[in-house]
Amino acid sequence: MSMYAYIAGTTNDDINDNGSIACQLDFLQQTNVDYDAYFIDTFIGASRARFQLQKLLMVVKPGDMIDVMDVSNMTSNIRELSSLLYYLDDLQITIYSDNVELDVGSIRDQFTIAMMCRAEKLTMMQLDFNRKKKCHLKRQIDLRKSKKNKQLTQKDYEIYDMLMGSDYRTTQQATGLSRSTLYRLKKRIQKRK
Repeated sequence: MSMYAYIAGTTNDDINDNGSIACQLDFLQQTNVDYDAYFIDTFIGASRARFQLQKLLMVVKPGDMIDVMDVSNMTSNIRELSSLLYYLDDLQITIYSDNVELDVGSIRDQFTIAMMCRAEKLTMMQLDFNRKKKCHLKRQIDLRKSKKNKQLTQKDYEIYDMLMGSDYRTTQQATGLSRSTLYRLKKRIQKRK
């Protein structure tokens, strides 16, 4: 049976920053455990590759133990963590975190539930987005229908008669309407006739 330590974090030297390698090393050194090996993944910039974790997974054997400061630090998202925990459970690997032995099966179940809750939340957000989009499109259709079925008034017919008796410029100056508005009014009245 071997005992391994896994650390993943930034190169920040602040011991108070839980995401820094210095903080995690300090935490593991306080446990006074003689580890067979340390596996340290350093995050630089946006890169979150965990090559040392892959090496660790190739080294561990059934019955070995892995000590980490935070189990969720082993992967970058819940889905990967859930898969990793299933894999470790199959290998019968024990994980230690925060000076407490963790049952991989119970952790795996917790993260599986968290993953399902997140999936449910995403589904609800998508349904809400679809409902809002449907309402928006319905309003747009209703708006277009109301523009097409707009009632023509006596004044509209008077403007139309003025336009038919003269040109656009004269009608524009007399009514104060734009050329495009006069053109749409003309087309609407011609469709009704």
